[in-house]
Amino acid sequence: MLGNFGRVALVELGHCLVRHAHPHCHMLFKVGGADSNFIVDDIPVPLTNDSVVLVDAWRPHEFVYRPGQPPTQIIALYLDSEWLAALNADHGDFNPLDFFKSSSGPVSRDSYRLLMAVVDCLNGPSPSRSEVELLLSQLVLSTLYQAAVAVRTVGRLGRPQLVDWRIRKAVKYLQQNNGDYDTIDEIIAEIGMSRANFFRQFKTCTGMSPGLFQNVVRLEQAIRLTVVSQESLSAAASSLGFSDPAHFSRFFRNHTAVSPRLYRQGASELLSR
Repeated sequence: MLGNFGRVALVELGHCLVRHAHPHCHMLFKVGGADSNFIVDDIPVPLTNDSVVLVDAWRPHEFVYRPGQPPTQIIALYLDSEWLAALNADHGDFNPLDFFKSSSGPVSRDSYRLLMAVVDCLNGPSPSRSEVELLLSQLVLSTLYQAAVAVRTVGRLGRPQLVDWRIRKAVKYLQQNNGDYDTIDEIIAEIGMSRANFFRQFKTCTGMSPGLFQNVVRLEQAIRLTVVSQESLSAAASSLGFSDPAHFSRFFRNHTAVSPRLYRQGASELLSR
């Protein structure tokens, strides 16, 4: 479901998710199935009934599925920065790149009750966006409070700073061109860096490789085209530079846990209720 808050997805993880990132602050709650782990900044972070995974904007993370274990059902929140900043207005400056002070937080009884209310609302016959947003705001605030007072923390690496103007220019160019893979050499030539130095400096400044950043931009555009656009999935794949729809479907599923067709179907059903 899409809303002012960003988007929320109820998904089942029965396979690995590749290393990726989002321009949103990301909260992952387990609602059923096996306990599991996400990898955030190369550090395992538990996802259980009692523990939520917290991922800052643009922070690389992945899900490693252990063959033979039952799938894990999760609620994934992709929180819009402006919405989260307004919700958190009484708690000082908002920095989506370093918002969560730990990659893990406890799930209290109140938070779990709110989480189940979100699930029931999404699975209900006629979920109201305003009702979902109210429940999500309560869940987010409850979770942030518990994370702030928790003694237990998970080690984290400091966030890099995007101080090199050449890398800032490259980031902006990639965002404006939907992460087009053919533009890397053009960018390198324009900003006057060697290829090796560009890749090294990009990783230093952003915390991710140019290829990973391209995938982030392409994924967000792919989700927009899948949910908002009425064009066919084949046309969406072509506009994003995929050679065939099957390649696009694999890319989408490896990042979101579901195919673009199922993602569109689920979004359509929610919007039509």
